[in-house]
This record gives sequence, C-alpha cells and structure tokens, in this order.
Amino acid sequence: MADRNRRTTMAAIALPVLLIAMAGLARANTIVVNTLDSGSQPFPLCTLEDAVAAANTQTIQGGCPQGTGNDDTIEFIVTGTILPDNTLTIDNTSETLFIEGPPFGGITIDGQNTIELVDAEGTDLEAQNLTFTHGSSDFGGAIFAGDSLIGIEDCTFVNNGALGGGAFAGDYSLAFFLNDTFTGNSAELGGGIFDEDSLVGVSNCTFAANLAGGGADIASETLGETEANSTIFASTGGNNCDGVTDDGYNISNDNSCGFTPPSVNNSATLDLDPMGLQNNGGPTQTIALESGSQAIDFVPLASCLGPFGAPVTDDQRLFNRPDSDGGVPESFCDAGAYESGAVAPIVLAPNSERLQIARSGAANSDNVNTAFTFIYNGDPDCDISTGGDEDALNSGVGVALFEGSCANLPPSGLVLYLDPFQVHTVNHEQYGTLFQSFGPETVSARMVALPTPAGACGAWTLNLEVAGLDTPALGLGGNGPFALVVTDVYGDVEEVGVATQALTLADIYGDAAGCFDITNAIVGNQIPTPSHSVRRGVRRQTRR
Repeated sequence: MADRNRRTTMAAIALPVLLIAMAGLARANTIVVNTLDSGSQPFPLCTLEDAVAAANTQTIQGGCPQGTGNDDTIEFIVTGTILPDNTLTIDNTSETLFIEGPPFGGITIDGQNTIELVDAEGTDLEAQNLTFTHGSSDFGGAIFAGDSLIGIEDCTFVNNGALGGGAFAGDYSLAFFLNDTFTGNSAELGGGIFDEDSLVGVSNCTFAANLAGGGADIASETLGETEANSTIFASTGGNNCDGVTDDGYNISNDNSCGFTPPSVNNSATLDLDPMGLQNNGGPTQTIALESGSQAIDFVPLASCLGPFGAPVTDDQRLFNRPDSDGGVPESFCDAGAYESGAVAPIVLAPNSERLQIARSGAANSDNVNTAFTFIYNGDPDCDISTGGDEDALNSGVGVALFEGSCANLPPSGLVLYLDPFQVHTVNHEQYGTLFQSFGPETVSARMVALPTPAGACGAWTLNLEVAGLDTPALGLGGNGPFALVVTDVYGDVEEVGVATQALTLADIYGDAAGCFDITNAIVGNQIPTPSHSVRRGVRRQTRR
C-alpha cells in the first residue's frame, strides 16, 4: 500500500497555475501497448504494466522500449479489456506521463475488485479515453494521487470502491476532470471523488448512481478546494455533494450541493437514460440525455469552458460540442459529459462501404480492395481554409483494416497513411490519385471530393486497392468480420506504407477518427487467369 502520509506544500499552488502548466507540456517518446495481456511479457509484446515501468525507470521492460524521462506517452494499438496483475504505480517525478486510449473502440482497465488500478505518487499524470472499473482500495479505488498533478479527460469510472473516493482520492494533490462519467462507484466518503487537502476542478462531468455516507458524488474535506462547473449530479440518497464549490451551470437532483443560480438544485427533469451506461459512440460508454432533459442547451456558449478557461469543443465521446441543428452551431452547450444531438467526428455514408479480400496461392500476391464514402464533421472551424487536417484530399487520410471488431481490435492489420494525392480539378470538382510501391506491395487510390453536407467539413469517396500482400501475415487470413478505421492525421508521419513498412495504428491517430464494423466483406481466392490456348479437335456443329 502506498504511503498516504507524505506532506508537501503543493496544496498552496493555485489550481489555474497547474492547469495552464499541464496544458503546455511538450510530449516526447511514445510507448505503444500492443497486447491486452497482463504482467510482463517478452518482446514483441508490450503490456500496459511494462509500459508504465518503462516510463518510470527509463529502461527496457519486457517488450516495451525504455522511457526517456521527458514526458512520455503510452498509446494503444489494441482495444478491449486489460486485467492487470498489479497496481499501476506511477512515480517518475521528472516527467509527465500521458496514457491515451485509442479514440475509438476503447480500453478498459479492470481491477477485478482486488487491486487499486493506479497509484500516482509525486508525479504528473494525464489520462484520456479510458475506462476504469472494479478498482478497490482504502483510498481511491481506481486512482489515488499523492503529492501529484493529475488530469483526467474523456474517461469513465464505473463500479469502483474504497473507504474514501470510490473512483478517485487526492491527498495534497492538484487534479482536473473534464468530460468524465462516474457511475456505480461507492465509498464511505466521496463515492465518486474524495478530496483530502487537494485542489480539484471538475468540468462537464456526469455523476449518477454513486453511493456514499457523505458526498455520494464528491466529498471535499475543506470547502473551496473542489470546484465544479457544467456538471450533472444525479446520485441517490439526498447527499450528492459535501463541500463542493459552485462555479456555475451545475445541476443536481437534490439540495445537498447548495448551488445558486444559474446552477440548479432539486432538478426533477434531468432525465438521464434509464439504461445507464451505453455504447453511444466514441471510445468509452456514456449516459445519454433523454429528450426534454434540463441539461440540454443549459450552458451558454461563452460559459462552455474547461478547467483551463479554454472552450470545450467536444464531449466525452469526442463528438462535437455544441451540437449543430441543420448545420447551424448552437449557442448553448449541454451540462454533463454527453452532448445531445452531437455528431461523430467521422462517419460513413450509409451502405457505402465495400470490402473484398482476394487471396492467391502465390507468395505475396493477395489483394485488398475497399471503397467507401466518409464525412468529416471535424471541429467547429473545420480548418479547411488554412489547409487543416480535416481536408482529406489535400491533408491525407489514415486507413486501417483489422480482422476483428472495433470493440476488440487485434494488434496487427493493414495500416495505411494515404498522402500525398495528386489533386486534379475538372469542371470545378476535385479528385486525387495516389500510387506507391514497396517491394511486392503496391498502393493505388482514387479519392473524389463530394458536395459538403450541411454542418460538415467535407465528404469524399475513396477507392483503394492494395496488391502484393501476404494477408495471413497481416492478421487478415480469415473470413471476418473486419473493422475499418478512418482517421484524419496530424504529426510527422512522412511515409505512405503498409504494416510491413512498420506503420502501426498509433502512427495514424488524428484528432478525428471513426471505427466501423464490416460484416459484408467478400473473401475468397483470386480467379485464375483464363487460358487463351486454341482447342483443337473439336467438331463444330452447324444448325439445320
């Protein structure tokens, strides 16, 4: 058990200073988790536990490369559930560690009600796009922070338990939570969050069905240390809050929080989805708002701000915030982690996807052909006029294909970064062509720009053929089902390639992504080339 009794002067640091500093930190080495296995595994497997150890010690751990001590990032090229053998202890005081789940599909860290999931001691940690469940401890069932700086965004905490802080407990720490959902967590104090001599900021979060003797959602030892804005408090028992400071536009279904206008107490019309957590899109499960909920369009756009004071432009699912009706952006955001009426950042046009995998008996002679129409909904300004990454034709697009489902992606597949296209304009319409060759593999693509739907950044039809493949070696040797990933691309990816050119899914992560389950693929052997030899000795019959 971690030492809970250390004391420093960190609690005297103003929360805004922390948040601005954390927002500006630079990132360095990326450690890619490529398996759902627990414990330590030999190369080429890199487990989450080994990845954290590699970042802590700056040494090679199992199949994971060493951290650099300079703000390392842990990313995932798999989706699914990880059952760690031990608590993920993060204690490297020389850097910020970023743990980022994929922007689709999801990574769940499950403690099986036996271990605390994360113990952050004297360190900086930011986590995003993760689900923490069944963590168990005295303080902070999912995450304990001692003398640490913590940022948690777009995450779900479900069914964690502790004496203090069922999901999170902070001791002399600074923490912020943005677009997170807490449900089914329990404790004696702070079913969701327990603040012990810490500074905590909570923005656009949803608390529902948590339990505690005091502060079912949040309990703070000292009034003024925990602030909340644009957040939903919807647990039961009449004790949602204990010591929470109202920073505006919160809604509670009881009177325990003591909010003042424009926040609301005793709301009878929160109208959360009675089914609770559901797959509503995005990398984590969320609790939707039913039509007529008081939380819908509750926060004026000027007050739709995160802990840094910066605009909040998406919800927990990474869908646009605020939503758009008929292509016209709203002037209000929703309270809570879920934005009603919002659209996914990338979608496929209905029934537009086609996938064919043709195999050959000859080595490196398999073909993959796919075609689909996709729409970028992008961020509010779309960035197209300045050459931003929501212009697939001129900025490139990431495409990956896996045999599996979006909810459980395997570690290997066909991964492509398509750029640059040779762009042509005919009769004011644009299309692009691309051809690349890598030994036996060739990549051919044609992309056509379509009229932009209302409220979107653009729409394109992509026809793609990859030839010269060994599909079994890429994990595409079966009959499906398959998962298609489409992303916009940012960063320094400079090559076009397939998996044999060492590209992984992490190489094509962008700030917009979509994963789509394909169940209608055509899979089979290539049709042999017909023989053109002249048959002899066949007697022609004449009609009479």
